[in-house]
Amino acid sequence: MLDVLIKSAILIGGIMTAAAYFVLLERRMAAWVQDRIGPSRVGAPLSLFGFKDLRLWGLGQPAADGLKMILKEEYTPAHVDRRLYVLAPIAILAAAIAIYAVIPFGSLIPPVRFGSLKSAGPIELTVAPGVDVGMIYVFALSSVAVYGVILGGWASNNKYSFLGGLRSSAQLIAYELPMGLGILGVVLTAGSLNLSTIIEQQAHSGWFALMQPLGFVVFVIAAFAEAARLPFDLPEAEQELIGGYHTEYAGMKLLLFLVAEFLHMITASLLIVILFFGGWHFPFITGRDPQQVTWATAVVRILVLHGKVFAVIIFFMWVRWSWPRFRFDQLMNLAWKVMLPLGLVNFVAIAVLEELRHRYAPEGSFAWTLVAIAAGWLVFALSWLATSLANPLVTDNRPRRNLAPLEVDSQI
Repeated sequence: MLDVLIKSAILIGGIMTAAAYFVLLERRMAAWVQDRIGPSRVGAPLSLFGFKDLRLWGLGQPAADGLKMILKEEYTPAHVDRRLYVLAPIAILAAAIAIYAVIPFGSLIPPVRFGSLKSAGPIELTVAPGVDVGMIYVFALSSVAVYGVILGGWASNNKYSFLGGLRSSAQLIAYELPMGLGILGVVLTAGSLNLSTIIEQQAHSGWFALMQPLGFVVFVIAAFAEAARLPFDLPEAEQELIGGYHTEYAGMKLLLFLVAEFLHMITASLLIVILFFGGWHFPFITGRDPQQVTWATAVVRILVLHGKVFAVIIFFMWVRWSWPRFRFDQLMNLAWKVMLPLGLVNFVAIAVLEELRHRYAPEGSFAWTLVAIAAGWLVFALSWLATSLANPLVTDNRPRRNLAPLEVDSQI
């Protein structure tokens, strides 16, 4: 159990620290996009000890924000359902952290010795290695987040919170379906639900983002919606809902909600990298055999994995400050009328290709890999063309003038 406890401590400390400093990075990116300065003053308060304060480019801002939330009054409104009100943020954060039990944060490291203690062999950089139903576990826990959202909105006994909970649950449930279809193509090709096995398969046969571009696009869009990131942040649309399902929350309870939402983005970035960009694999640098690892190779693989994740998180932030928010009906139409059919097309295409590969292609055939890449991009292009022809290029948001005034109001 020692290695499990050590990996759990490193992982929880790492993701919590990463969430805090990614908030700072996002605030700085927002300031850059909007031509502002952003948080740049809070550093080390050495004036408490008679020295000059160090600003440190604002790196102390996450600590100051966390301390402020901890010291805020733990106020619970009198009209809420207290038990559900307290349970909601705990449930959503616990589920967001528990997902990382099966997500690898590297490959392997060589055997480790601490005095008289020695590991039995190479240590796999996963808290719970060898879970052959890892993707099902991830999906199950990500669905628990829906319950946290619904509980928070219902227990608040507030109309804005209740509407935010309803919108959130509808959005999360709708986009789970295309996300699952995007993953099914990966599972068919890899032949496993184990995340480490999926990475190893890509190390030998190529990244799935190249072989399944349609599934990749469907999964990324669904991941944005599941993480409630712009342009899919309808659960917290301030213009309509004040603050969404956690309007009545403050202090540490609100902090739990906010940290869980940011962890969803980090989780989505990790899954995108692991499922479609080869995880720790990078051609000619990290090697292809996970069992042949030295300390140098292990460190390089960790850096490659987290470098890819960092790039995807930057993409999440860039999209947030570049695109406007969807209307709710547009968001649901995109899920049911566009993403779901595209996910089905991708699933059927990958199933046909896998059946042909098992019948006619030898194991590890490079020629078949090229055929699979070409077929995947052809399906992607045809699906894109069909979607463009089936849907109008411009949405007319103007009210219809041939309606009575009350009907116009209902259309708006």
